[in-house]
Parts: sequence; structure tokens; C-alpha cells
Amino acid sequence: MVVDLQSWIGPLSVVPAAQKQRGQIGVDTSSAGQDDWWSRYRSALVTRQSESGVQILEDDARYIIDRAIPESGPDAEQAAWPAGRVRTGMVVGSVQSGKTASMLGVAAMALDRRVDLIILLAGTRVGLWLQTYERLLAQLDGSTPENAYWRRAERLILPQPADILNEQRAEPSRYLQRQLAKLALKAGRPIICVVPKEDDHLLMLRRFLQHVIDEPFLNARQAPFKMLLLDDEADDASVLDSESSLKVTPRLITALWSGDSDLSETRHQNLLASYVAYTATPQANFLQATHNPLSPRDFNAALRVPGGSGALSPRSLTFTEPRGLSGYYCGGEIFYERLQGIPGAALVKPSPFPELRVGESQAELDLRHQALRWEMLSDALRSFLVGAAVRLHQSGVSLTMARSAIFDTADAARAASPLAHTMLHHPSVRKGDHFSAAVDIVRWSMSLPGEEQRTVVPDEDIGLPELRMSVEGLVKRLDAEEQTWQAWLAQFETTRIALATMPSAPYQPIALASWAAIRCILIEEIFPNVAIRVLNSDPASDDRPRFQPEQVAGGYAPAPDLLSIFVAGNVLSRGLTLEGLSTSLFLRSATEPAADTQMQMQRWFGYRGPHLPFCRVLTFEDQLQLFRSYHVNDNALKSEIMRKMEDETGNAASSILVLQGASFLATSKVDSRKVPLSPGPRPSIRLVETVDGGLANANVDVLSDICSNGRWVPLADANSFERGIIREQPIGLLALADLLDRFRYGHHDPDPSNELSLRWHHYEALLGLTDRLFRPPGQAPQAYAVEPQSCPYSIAAYLRLWEALRGDRHAPGFYPTDRPDVPWSYADASSAPGPRFYVAVRFGDQKAQDPRLIKHGIRAMTRQLSPSEKSLQTLWGTRGYGGSYIGDELVDYYYHGTRPFPSLEGGATWRPRGHPGLVLFHVIRCDTAPNDLVAMGLGLPHGGPDHVAALRA
Repeated sequence: MVVDLQSWIGPLSVVPAAQKQRGQIGVDTSSAGQDDWWSRYRSALVTRQSESGVQILEDDARYIIDRAIPESGPDAEQAAWPAGRVRTGMVVGSVQSGKTASMLGVAAMALDRRVDLIILLAGTRVGLWLQTYERLLAQLDGSTPENAYWRRAERLILPQPADILNEQRAEPSRYLQRQLAKLALKAGRPIICVVPKEDDHLLMLRRFLQHVIDEPFLNARQAPFKMLLLDDEADDASVLDSESSLKVTPRLITALWSGDSDLSETRHQNLLASYVAYTATPQANFLQATHNPLSPRDFNAALRVPGGSGALSPRSLTFTEPRGLSGYYCGGEIFYERLQGIPGAALVKPSPFPELRVGESQAELDLRHQALRWEMLSDALRSFLVGAAVRLHQSGVSLTMARSAIFDTADAARAASPLAHTMLHHPSVRKGDHFSAAVDIVRWSMSLPGEEQRTVVPDEDIGLPELRMSVEGLVKRLDAEEQTWQAWLAQFETTRIALATMPSAPYQPIALASWAAIRCILIEEIFPNVAIRVLNSDPASDDRPRFQPEQVAGGYAPAPDLLSIFVAGNVLSRGLTLEGLSTSLFLRSATEPAADTQMQMQRWFGYRGPHLPFCRVLTFEDQLQLFRSYHVNDNALKSEIMRKMEDETGNAASSILVLQGASFLATSKVDSRKVPLSPGPRPSIRLVETVDGGLANANVDVLSDICSNGRWVPLADANSFERGIIREQPIGLLALADLLDRFRYGHHDPDPSNELSLRWHHYEALLGLTDRLFRPPGQAPQAYAVEPQSCPYSIAAYLRLWEALRGDRHAPGFYPTDRPDVPWSYADASSAPGPRFYVAVRFGDQKAQDPRLIKHGIRAMTRQLSPSEKSLQTLWGTRGYGGSYIGDELVDYYYHGTRPFPSLEGGATWRPRGHPGLVLFHVIRCDTAPNDLVAMGLGLPHGGPDHVAALRA
């Protein structure tokens, strides 16, 4: 593209924008007469969003800016900042939901609050940087690359368009023009910097800021100089995995205000800084150690998306979009839940991952696996091609004619072109596999069904980064399997009908009788125009999709990627959007997948409403289950943040609970540990008090009191051997929780500020509970002496949570212990009655020494203490595996007379759902202890709530 540098850079002297006739030079006039940034930006928003959407965006942006740049009087301005004069916060959005729109809204409000400097860190890739820069010009600034200089009297944007939007892109040492910045500061104009989050750019930006905003300048200011950093995709390079990490990007970001990568506070008393991190996957940000100065300390916020329900207040995951389905955000609820139960209409088509069969060799399994991959690729390509033909048929536009013409303007080229229709193939994380997969698509187009693996693609047909399918081969394949292609019309129509029940579904019927016309369009319009593009970091690949008309000799040509198949891996997980994405083939696998990484790879999420019936995701069944789990956990995290945002009396900056799964990590960017919610089928409280006589007596009181309450009967086995005594009246979840909380130990009084303790506060916030779940004694708070599964106070909190989740309560992230694939709210566990627990005492062969226990005929047991003498080495004693003799874990079944007994064979077996639970006291005789020692084992039935929390390692 030939560029007239004079028209890009502008006149040598700066002319105030107010003195120009903006309508004559092409600058946006929609906000003429408005002198504030938010009003100008809002005017741009209402042309693309509903009034409800704009109102929600404004409400969320105002919440963020009120905490990032607190409004206060001149004398109290610095008091709103902590001692280091830096505020940090996190904003959590959804994948491809419009986080950039929120960022620009926050920037507009910041400029209205007279922020002096805004730095927008626009991702780590050049494509995303330029994409964000162009959006800032068009939507926030109301200008274009050609006329942006006319507004130089109101602000300074660096880099300037001429420095980065042409083929000879300037280096940061050149595009960060110090003289222009000093002129802007002298005139009191704000500076907006849009830079990529790359180390060399950050290093040059730090030097630029130290030179321009130097100590004499800051000393001379009467009001503090305020700096706002907006960090896009903050879960990537901005995370610091450990204090000793060699990663420099987070430190270089901090140095923008500190001047020194080893310091976190601002470098001058008159410099105030706010850092706001934006991401759709914040797991690593919340789990990273707090030594990272970029960790969110002052606030957290979650953005809402348009859907079928929700109001301005109270906050919920969605808000009602009046435009209906065409304006909805299509995320996990649409793709994984809404249509999955309707045959033929589901947007996700899973295939069972091939497992080794009995008597099958590894070679035979590999052949079956390869055949399944070709089958899934074939299905995906047919869906993509037929969907493209149907959409083109309904639009009445010819792609071939549009591509053969040159247009005077970009708008004219855009108007004459059909909407984009694209496909994503994600075969693997390895870049070499991307090129192989692209060639496989060419091979598929050249072969007849079943002959793909044996078809050879000539070297001359391979031209990277763009390949072309064989038109002749596609026609032959269409002839050979026409019914299979035609069947997609019925599937699309089934989806359309299912979606028609949703508000304002905008879809035309797909008539099966139109197949002849669709077939003709496939041959004449679709097959000749499909491109295959490889997108990754390899030099032989492309750098970003192209969905805008391009300038050519004589005018403008339609966008190159209106009908493209993109083969890619990690590159598409960072901000780049595939317009018109309809078909996604996700074959990537991982030994231990990370939720944040795979969440970002779900590029089919977004505003797909206008072509939703044609959207399909093809993957393996186990991968679909992972995607569903990520979706559920993501909703749980955002729901907790939103509850804290609504609670003005609470601490909106408090930590957020991050969930993971038994088969996946929350993130692989930082080390974390898995902490299950459920204590398991047979938790044992082996803690004992051997030092403090008062505490030991208090624990005996617990057993003595319950033995004095209710009717107790002997507990004998099938051979009439007395194993202990059992209480005839069972107790409920809350009564058992209160009983557990009565135990006291000198060496175990969990600190409420410990992460293991704080998770119970997360559940209270998430579920809107008013009563505390976790109630340790609080006499001498200290570290945990045992894991939560053996802590009486943690088990008590779990039992209270189980009771709280009964009834009609939304519980995102939870699932029943016996149905990990079913969300708690969808299972019958929430409506089932809570379990009842029978209380028993197991007898030993020694006399108890406490008179209160002797009174009830209780005999003590012999157990070895741990080396520390603070707990028992083992608790459960007698074991048995069915038949007429069963172990202590199921000893109450002698009393119930239930048949068959649950089997203990092979390890920890749960009591079946609906069965009673067990509380089995053990009295331990120890000559060195001040009193009898009381320990306890529990038997929990299936059906309680569970999930896996991720805590800092």
C-alpha cells in the first residue's frame, strides 16, 4: 500500500481540532458538541449495541473506574491510594465476549477524570496489538488513521498511525516520540500509549516515561500525576509463577511506574498508578504468589454478557438482550447445555475416544484411531461446506462475482461481499502437525471416501501459508457421497427449529427441497473459493486472519478470509477472532489439561447468533466433558466475584476461590495443589489431646453428653459378640456439625486467614449464605495440624454446606460425589433429604478411666500414637469384607440388618446414596495422657456435594 506520509503525520504545526470542519475531513461527527470522552465513546457504542448492552457496559465500567481511579478532593487524592501509591485490580470477562469494549469504556471514563497517562498493553502478538490500536482510534477517539492528527490538540496517541500502520513499522525507540510527549504534558493534554506486551517495547516505554515524566516535572506539579495501565490478556505474560522466577515481563510492567524492576511502589510521591488486568481466564492471576506486584489487591470485577435473562441489578452472569438471540453471547450454556438433549440439533458432536479392546494390538488400535480422525475431519468439512452454501444461497450474494471486482471504497467492497464463513481445525499443540493437517484437508479434497490415507498430494500443490482444495476432487467426492452431504440440511434445520423457541430467533427455514440449488452453489461458488490457512508462530505461516477489504491497485478488494479454513493451535487462544466461525474440529489432547489454556482455545464462543444453526464443534467425548467442567467452574468463579461486587459492605478485593477437577488443572502457569471439598467416604478424626487435661476433659464431655441423651442399645455382630453400643435415634447434618465443633486441641486451632479456611468464606459468598460454615475455636489460631479431611471443624463446615445446598439453591461448580459429570443443580441431590447418622461407640478390651465413661459401660481401646503423640497412627481397627463378618467402618449395619452390606473390598467404598451414615467414637487408653482420649470415625453416604479447589502450592 502506498502511503502519503504527509497526510498521515499531518501539518507541521498543531491545529486545534475545534477549529476544523470535522465533517469535511471524515472525523466522526456523531459526538459533535460533546466535550467528554465517555459521551463520545457511548455514541459509538449505540450504533452496534442495544441500549441495554450499553447501560450494562457503562455500569460495569463505572464500578471498575471508581476503584481504579477513586474520585476525591485535591487534598485527599493520595489518601485513596495505599502506601506504595499503586492500586491493582482484576476484571474477568468471557472468551470473545467484548472485554476490549469494557477496556475502552474504562479508558474513556479515566480521561474524563483527568487521568494524565493511559497505557494499554495490547497482548503479546503484533496482530492483536494492531487490532486493538485500530479499535481505539475508531471507537474511543472517533478518528481514522488518515485524520487522527486533527485531534492532537485534545490528546496525544503514541504510537501515531504512520509509525505502525504501514509496512515499515517503526521500532519503539522511534514511535515513542519524546518531544511530542513533552509538548502534550506542557499543554495539559493526556497521553494514550498502546504498546504490545513484549519486553523490548516495555523496556523502551520505561525509559521514555523516566525521561518525559522526570523528577523535576513531578516536583513542579501541584496535583498528583495519575497513570492508568490496562492490561489485556493479563493471564499470559503478566503472571509471575514464583518469587525466584526469571520471568521479566511482570517486573518490566511494574517498572513503568517504579522505574526499577525490583521495586513496586511508584518512583515519586507525586506519581499515582493504577493497574487493571483484563482476562477471561484468571486462574493463574488468583493463584500466583502475592509477591507479584501485579496481583489484584484492591478490587475484582466480572463482566456480564447478553442473554435471555438478568437485569442491571442485582448482577448476574447474563443480562436480558432485547434484540433476542441474534445479540446473545454464545458460550458454554448455548454450546454445551441448551441443545444437547435434542437429537440432531446439538451444536457439539462428540465421538468416543478409541480405547484398546480385548485382544486388539496397538497397531490395530492406531488404525482405528486414524480412521476415526478421517471420519471426524470428513464430517467437519461437509458441515462447513454445506453450511457455507446454504448461507450464500439465503443471502443472494455471489462470492465469485465479488472477488472478481475492484471497488472504489472499502465500504462498497464490504457491501458487495457475503458474510464471513470460516472453519477452525485444531489438530495438536505442535506446529508441525498444523502443516500436516492442512495438507490432509487438501488430500481429503483429492480423494474418494476411504482413500484419503493412500492419496498423494503433489509437492506443487502445497503452497504455504495458503493452500487450495481440489475443485475436481470435491465434485467427485460430492457425487460419491451426496446423501451424506445432503443430510446436513436436515441437521441445520433441526437446530433452527430448536432455536426458534428462543426470543427473536432470526433464522430462515432451510428447505430440504433446495438441495439442487445448494449443490450448484457448492460446485460453482464454494469449492473454487475455499482457502486453507495455517496460523501459528512458524515463519512459513500467516500472522493473523484478514476480514477487512484490502487496498489493491485501482481500489479495494473483498476481504481475503471470507471463506477460509484455519489450521492453528495456541496462536488463536490469545485475542484474535475468527469472524463467521461455523465449524470447529478440536482434536488436541493433553496428559493433564489446564482449564485456563483450553478455555481460551474455545474460539467458537462469541456472538454467533446470526449464524448459530450452522455452528458445530466436533471433538472427543472426554474432551467435551472437560469443556463442560471448565464452563461450570468458570461460572462459579464469576458468580462469586459478582456477589462480592453487590455487597458494598464486604471486601471486593478479597481472594477468589479457583476450582479445578480430578482430571485437569486450573492452570499450568503456576504451581497449585488440589483440595477436594468432600472429606471422602470414611474420614477419621485421629487428633487426640495428650497434654492439656482441661481440653482432654472437654473432649470426653462431648462423648459423655451424647451418651446421656437418647436411648442406647448394645451393638452385637452376627456371632452375638458385643462390638459396642449404638444410639437408636440418628442425628442430622447440623447436629453432627455442632458435635464436631465441640472438640478442642492445644495443637489444632486452624487460622481463619489460612487459605484452607478461607475457602469456606468463598462458599458463603458464592451461595449467599448468612451463617458461617467454618467455626474453629479461635482460642489460639495456628496452622493446620492435619489435612482438612481429618479436621473436625472442616468436616463440620462440609456438613453445614451439604445442608445449605438442599433445596432450590443455585450451586455453580458443585456436583454430587456419585455423579461427577452432573452439576449439583441438575441432579436430584439438592432435593433429596439429608442423611441421618447413627452414633455408636466401639468397645475395646480395657477399662475406661473416666467415671463418666465407666458409667455407660464404655471400654477403652489400644491404639499407637504418632511420634508427636498428637494423633493416632491408625483409627479403624477390625476389618471385614462381606459375608457374616464386617469391619468397623460398617459396624452399624449389624443394627440396621441391611442386606447386602456395602463391600469394603478394594479400598474406600462409599455407603450407597440413601443409606444412613455412621459416627463411631473410639475411646483410647494411654497411660501418659491426663485422661481417656476420644477419637472418631465417620461413614458418609454418597450424594453429598463435591468439587476440587485449587490453592496456592
